[in-house]
Amino acid sequence: MIQTKPRDAHHHGNLKEALVDYTLNAANEGLLADLSVRRAARDLGVSPGAAYRHFPDKNALLQSVAERGFDALAAAFEEVVPFDSVPRNAADAANRFTALAMVYVSFANERTELWRLMFGPFGMATGKTSVRPSTYDWLGKSLAELAHYELIKPPESGAQFFAWSAIHGMSDLQGSPALRAQPIAASVERQCEMILRALANSG
Repeated sequence: MIQTKPRDAHHHGNLKEALVDYTLNAANEGLLADLSVRRAARDLGVSPGAAYRHFPDKNALLQSVAERGFDALAAAFEEVVPFDSVPRNAADAANRFTALAMVYVSFANERTELWRLMFGPFGMATGKTSVRPSTYDWLGKSLAELAHYELIKPPESGAQFFAWSAIHGMSDLQGSPALRAQPIAASVERQCEMILRALANSG
């Protein structure tokens, strides 16, 4: 059963947020396949018409939840590597890159259905957030820091996509038997080492 807010959550003009919260809970519980705007309205104790005024269909609701997911991922990045901070030295720059990758893979592992929604047809390819730098911005900044300490060559246009796709692919494959047998931290560290070696020798 999808967890909902109290039935008065729709009062005082916050029905839109209640619907997004409801759908976010559905994503966290792996129940998006059974979701509909009508069911969300029923469980929240409001009329379907009231819900449809905010979200004309399920797709619109899922898009809002995907954006909320990007906000959550950006907040997790900020907690580990504040966007306005700078590395102390080369080793710290490498550690920051690995820490961001660890956050990304852990998020995908712990909130898989939300993560797939974010990077699926209802998500935003650039990782747009409502109030923070995008998740892609964090990656670009980290690569620039690595280049500053000459751990990699100055990033070209494809470097950011290469690094992201390598980490994203690992996140997607995390459930496979080969990766499941190893601790996530060890797998992420090894993947990051290979990414840095590839970017150091590119060109």
